[in-house]
Amino acid sequence: AVSSSNVENLHEKMRWKLDLSECHERQRRKLLPNYEFEGLYNLEDEKQVDKDDDDIAEDDDPRSANDVSDLLKKLQLKAGVSTRLFIEEEEEDLPFDESFYDVEGDSGVLEDDKLSKEGGDDALKMGAGEGEEILDADKCDETSENQIEEEAHDFSSDSNYNVIVGLLEPGDYPRKSYNIRRCKGLEVQRGLLLLCRESIYIIDGFESTGGEGLEGTINRVEQTTSTFHVNIRESGALSISANKNPDRSVANLQDGDAERSSSYTHRCQRVVYDDLYGVYKRRYLLRDVALEIFDVHRSSSLLAFTSVEERDDLLSHILRSPLPNSVFHSYGMGSQTNYKKIITAVQVKVTAKWAAGRMSNFDFLMHLNMFAGRSYNDLTQYPVFPWVLSDYDSEEIDLEDPSIYRDFSKPMGAQGEARAAQFQERFSALEAFAESSPEDNLPPFHYGTHYSCAAYVLYYLMRLEPYSRLALQLQGGRFDVADRLFQDIGSSWRSAAHENLQDVRELIPEFFCLPEFLVNSNSFDFGVTQSGSIVNDVKLPPWAKGDPKRFVRIHRMALESEHVTKNLHSWIDLIFGCKQRGPEAREALNTFHFATYEGQVDIDAIDDPVMREAMITQVQSFGQTPSRIERKPFPNAQVPRALKDRYIDFNALSILAYSTPPFCVVGAPHRVYVQVKQWTTCRVGMSGQVDSAVGDLGYSRGTMVAVGRTCTLIRPAMTYFRYGGPNNGVSVHVGVASVRLGSVNSVISAHDDMHSAPICVAKASQNGRWLVTGCEDSTVRVWRAPSTFDHNARLQLKAVFCGHENGKITCIDIDTVSGIVVTGGSDGCVLTWDLRSCTFLRQLKHGYEERRSISLTATCVKSVSINKSNGNVLALVGNKLFMFDVNGFLIATYSQEDWNDRGSPTCAIATNCPEWMENGVAAITGHKNGDVRLWSVNYGRSAFLMRHLVQEKVHTCPITALAVCGDNDDVLLMGDASGKVSEAKTLKLESLAAKELAAIIKELETEKQEKEERRKVKQIASEMHESTERSVDQDMSMI
Repeated sequence: AVSSSNVENLHEKMRWKLDLSECHERQRRKLLPNYEFEGLYNLEDEKQVDKDDDDIAEDDDPRSANDVSDLLKKLQLKAGVSTRLFIEEEEEDLPFDESFYDVEGDSGVLEDDKLSKEGGDDALKMGAGEGEEILDADKCDETSENQIEEEAHDFSSDSNYNVIVGLLEPGDYPRKSYNIRRCKGLEVQRGLLLLCRESIYIIDGFESTGGEGLEGTINRVEQTTSTFHVNIRESGALSISANKNPDRSVANLQDGDAERSSSYTHRCQRVVYDDLYGVYKRRYLLRDVALEIFDVHRSSSLLAFTSVEERDDLLSHILRSPLPNSVFHSYGMGSQTNYKKIITAVQVKVTAKWAAGRMSNFDFLMHLNMFAGRSYNDLTQYPVFPWVLSDYDSEEIDLEDPSIYRDFSKPMGAQGEARAAQFQERFSALEAFAESSPEDNLPPFHYGTHYSCAAYVLYYLMRLEPYSRLALQLQGGRFDVADRLFQDIGSSWRSAAHENLQDVRELIPEFFCLPEFLVNSNSFDFGVTQSGSIVNDVKLPPWAKGDPKRFVRIHRMALESEHVTKNLHSWIDLIFGCKQRGPEAREALNTFHFATYEGQVDIDAIDDPVMREAMITQVQSFGQTPSRIERKPFPNAQVPRALKDRYIDFNALSILAYSTPPFCVVGAPHRVYVQVKQWTTCRVGMSGQVDSAVGDLGYSRGTMVAVGRTCTLIRPAMTYFRYGGPNNGVSVHVGVASVRLGSVNSVISAHDDMHSAPICVAKASQNGRWLVTGCEDSTVRVWRAPSTFDHNARLQLKAVFCGHENGKITCIDIDTVSGIVVTGGSDGCVLTWDLRSCTFLRQLKHGYEERRSISLTATCVKSVSINKSNGNVLALVGNKLFMFDVNGFLIATYSQEDWNDRGSPTCAIATNCPEWMENGVAAITGHKNGDVRLWSVNYGRSAFLMRHLVQEKVHTCPITALAVCGDNDDVLLMGDASGKVSEAKTLKLESLAAKELAAIIKELETEKQEKEERRKVKQIASEMHESTERSVDQDMSMI
């Protein structure tokens, strides 16, 4: 197994890129290792390595920290060579990647740069070359370079039909095939889509011609990739140049230099109908010929078809299939399934949910963008979000002050009166011209630019891979002039709202969930402005205190504030609704160039290739207006208040419940209080245990379900895995009695020899489809579980993780939403792994892993837990509590050195509290003496703050299991070493006596008065400042 020091060195030296799969609320937060960075930017490896790394120098087998392939071999993750045949889409996000990591060795990639053009371009008829053996991916690792080259040449003469059919799983046979274009960002890859009985396949790099589907000629298609020459700014403002050619000057490199090459790269993605989450119609380059397919692993593919008929044909096939895990399932599937009716029903349901206060503003905006055809996969139709704030100059910001917000009833071009008048004047001039020249048929418009286009998206995201290279592609191989780059949020607001007639841009979702895009973590040298300022990280407003995480957190709080919730519908009408077009749009100063609107241009009807290309360029350069999804005004969202005329409005509490942080009292969110409602004794899964400790807890139909220490619940079915036996495997048992499964503790199936030693810890995913097991030999294995278990059910091994050393695995957690697995061991290491690609991500640095002098008990990882709303990781190491964000940055710690032996923590669990709900409970700890404590996070101090100690002393021995349940994370389940389990629920105002309720009302009134006083003080200070400025202006005018 790899040593933790080597894992740490990899983390320090690694470059990162954004994971393009989506998490909670369709956010994208997770960063993945970017192994292609040096090759993509032609950087010399030796200049990227810290030559003074003492840990590497003292190693028995010294090596560069950037020698990724060697380190991955130690991690037992096979690093593939560039001559592999195919790579599965699940294991790569970007089409230019040069490395491939595969645990099972069942896929690979082929890049035939060495093949002759004649051999590569030959079109081979179906059925030729039958019986030829396809190059096995596992054998590539054992084949010499000469043999690989020979096999690659042999492959070029094989039947492409046999190659494609050889990719299919046993039992799959292509019923139909379609030529497609897979779109990601600004890149397009041609390929084939195969429709099978229970799945679809998306295979890049092939195209069918001269016949229908696979009956025609199947050609291999070259893919062009680019590498760039850029400067990298290292510590001390030094720049490392990608100048490997001594005849090429650094000045010329800064002017931009991209190298392009062509190769045959084939990627294969299989999506079974059971894993299909959603499929939506999309436009591509103004043509209504695309589909966007989402799977349950939160990844998506945007596919453009040759015609509308082919797109609709595939869609009808999919909708007629059983889709048990899709959003369409509850609306009934069958031969008469109507896509439009389903989407309309979903839209109505989502809008009603938001209007009732049961959906966040961010989530609702992402749904609207999806309904309107916006996609992360198409930069010309990227999701659009509003500018929310107008104050980017104050040292502090009061989110309850209406004056700090933009006017949501006006587009960005009308935020300032002077500029709005100029845009109206332009519209009038164009209107007059249109009346005088009706033959030109050019409708008047207010804005010649758009609020969203590919250039604006890359303007915001240029610091973050893979968008850095897309920005270089858009700019011809170089970054834009330093003065035009995104470098100051405040100045960008002033440009878009007041100063620049060519700038009416809005925002993107990353402003509310991804602080990493504001930081130049890859150290690109963006140059120097005319004023002499170095462009590096984005300059933040003063109230952000120089912290990107603080900025994003406050910005999200602003988006979810009462003022925005009340007024957001006005902005939605402008972008997606009744004021997007027609007289309402004209009156609202909200019209754009006619070519940006859906249905205004028929690309297929343009015969002139020059005009056709010009129109496509117009779309790519200036953007597209979203599809209009509503012709009448959107409803207002309900924003009730609990305190009304010095009384509690109990009718408002049910609406407020969704927006109340976990375990905070609904109506009084400043209070955290839970009460134990019931307790019992665990009797499930206890057979054969040496003690009576509880191992896992769940909730089924309002009833607690608890299992023993060597068990983990399969929550959807309320069955459970039992582990730790001499069979080195697991068995599946009944957790809740039913007619189909039988009595409690009955054995459903057994799975032997899953490890080489006994399993010491296991964790099932929330949806029951994944199982992660940890062994005494420090290895971790990931298994795919069937949807239902019977005696014939099998677990499918997906990955083996080897990163811990010299000790057993002590704790595991898995989250399919954020796509991560977290493991902790007796070696003190906390490691995270990417579930989607089954690769190593990073080691979470808490400090104890390096302190080998302290006792094993003090360094042992007792608990790890993942926050399902943002991917944050909670870890209990020894007696110290840590919280890290999804990308490994430390958020908070707590260590009380004088814990007495009876009060030391024994386990911990994270709630699903989002970081923008600062008052919410983010962590819960169980203790040796039976105490249970609830904690919030003080982000300013990077520390935990204890909010509540459960008062009822039900447990008097060590707490061994905790679980958070309920629709709003308001139910806490606790289990201890004696087998006792209890249920506690958040206090409800309705249950309080009159005296206690009066105390709550007084607290709410005091809080309200304090806020009003602060607002008055701020208003007075603002008026004095404005008065002083007017006086100065008058004095200057007199002079």
